[in-house]
Amino acid sequence: MHINTISNNVDFNIELPGSKSITLRNLVLAALADGTTEIATPCDCDDTREMVACLGELGIAIKTSEDYRRMTVKGRGGGFTEGAVALNLGLSGTSARFLIALSALRNEETRLAGRGSLNERPNLPLLEAVEQLGGSTVSSDGGCLPVSIRGPESFGHSVRMQGDVSSQFFSALLQIAPRIPDGLEINVQGELVSRPYVDITLNEMRKFGVEVDNEDYRKFIVRPQQYKSGARKVEGDASAASYFAALTLIHGGRVVFENLGAQSRQGDIRFLYICESLGARVQLNGERTVIEGPQDGRLPPVEDGIDCEDIPDAALTLIAIAPLIPGTTRITGIGTLKHKECDRIECPATELRKIGVDVETGADFIEVGEIPSRAGAGAGDTSETVAIETYHDHRMAMSFAVLGTRLGNLNILDPDVVGKTYPRFWEDLEKVYGIRVADRPPVDSSDTEFRMVPNQSDLQQGMDDPGSLKQHLDDEDIERHLRSEEGEA
Repeated sequence: MHINTISNNVDFNIELPGSKSITLRNLVLAALADGTTEIATPCDCDDTREMVACLGELGIAIKTSEDYRRMTVKGRGGGFTEGAVALNLGLSGTSARFLIALSALRNEETRLAGRGSLNERPNLPLLEAVEQLGGSTVSSDGGCLPVSIRGPESFGHSVRMQGDVSSQFFSALLQIAPRIPDGLEINVQGELVSRPYVDITLNEMRKFGVEVDNEDYRKFIVRPQQYKSGARKVEGDASAASYFAALTLIHGGRVVFENLGAQSRQGDIRFLYICESLGARVQLNGERTVIEGPQDGRLPPVEDGIDCEDIPDAALTLIAIAPLIPGTTRITGIGTLKHKECDRIECPATELRKIGVDVETGADFIEVGEIPSRAGAGAGDTSETVAIETYHDHRMAMSFAVLGTRLGNLNILDPDVVGKTYPRFWEDLEKVYGIRVADRPPVDSSDTEFRMVPNQSDLQQGMDDPGSLKQHLDDEDIERHLRSEEGEA
């Protein structure tokens, strides 16, 4: 898919897809609750559909509306179907970790398998935790899928895991902990990475009526409790917001997120704080956010580097636009990116080098140079098309598409990979160009082009005097937002 240049300031409103992180957690917690839970505006994507299918195999009845805007989950209070069960996880890493933990609640065999890169992602610390609980596991090399799990006849009440591999392991155990007869104590060895994702888990558990004692992310104590069913609404996905926030950074203009606001607990909302440090203005008002980019997309240099430890999903967006930042930009705290759908340090480095950018990488950092000028043409030169590999990674496709709107010469291979988390991404990106989706056939070819048409959509006025992100969150507030067990100031 060839991405053409946007030459004017962007100006549009968007309702983001529902947060995938919150959707998957709500599905698990609704399954563990007694009674019926209704989930409004979930994320409609491959990962969600795979989780729904797997929970169905475990005996959880889930009905979805035709437009996938509403789900009804009949929880069984921690009970599941009898007999051996086989679960096909597709490419969903989050679902894999959550379902490994759920499988520990069954004392019959559960076999879990994925495909492609999911079968290369590590699960050993989580599997060892299941064994500490008294369960048994059989897995491929290094704890990778496929795995087979049998839950214990009698549960242990304490486990210990390394904190520097994946926060998903801790979220997975936290979610099942209230259904363990004597509760569970989870001890963290070392530093816990990606804490905001654990904050999301704790917040969603609280909405379902369960409290967790968080001892400064060193220990979590969960007593036996019952999840409460009820109505839930999923807010917009902050990771998805990063692509459109980045468009305002590199083109100027304004974007309004209609379903993501100041009350969000998602860690990737910190990307908006990074946007402010790069010259944007961010305004928050309840469930609504407005971002105004710097004049004509001119970005300031970054002197001290940018720490992205707490925003691993949005970090790739920053890496992709880093060539448009003057000088060399150092992005740190990204060691966990090596274990995502692809190596999100080395793979983007390879693609950036294709367009002439100097890149240095390390175990947990990347340094990205400024894109070179070509005979005075600068970043807008489109003399030679560059094919961008996605490595079967949805975020590679979306992040480099953003860069492509400035360069005008990028061809995104395998564009349909965005279906993993954001199937309508290309349609939403078209709106920035002002294209009506109905005017073109469905996207299924690498030859598809976006045409440059300015979009001057009417933005709603008269918001109740929203303040800037810095007004809502000073430095201390932001630290609390990202680090505290409450997940917010």
